[in-house]
Amino acid sequence: MKENRGIIKKFSIMATVSVAITIFLGYHVSNVLFGDNSLEVYNSLKHKKEYLQSEIKRLQQENAYLQKEYFELKNLEPEE
Repeated sequence: MKENRGIIKKFSIMATVSVAITIFLGYHVSNVLFGDNSLEVYNSLKHKKEYLQSEIKRLQQENAYLQKEYFELKNLEPEE
């Protein structure tokens, strides 16, 4: 009878520890998937970076075109 109580006590302790570890790991996995430092946030920032880099390139090209146009117009104006 005492052996059964010891086994039940060990089982209860192991079950409690297992539940605690499961909750702990579940919290961290959910934080990795949905938290502030999640994969979803990382992917959205990566796409935003790619968009901003392409926007920088487009604006640089537009700026070069407008500078060329400005200097061409400036050369057409009479000098004072």
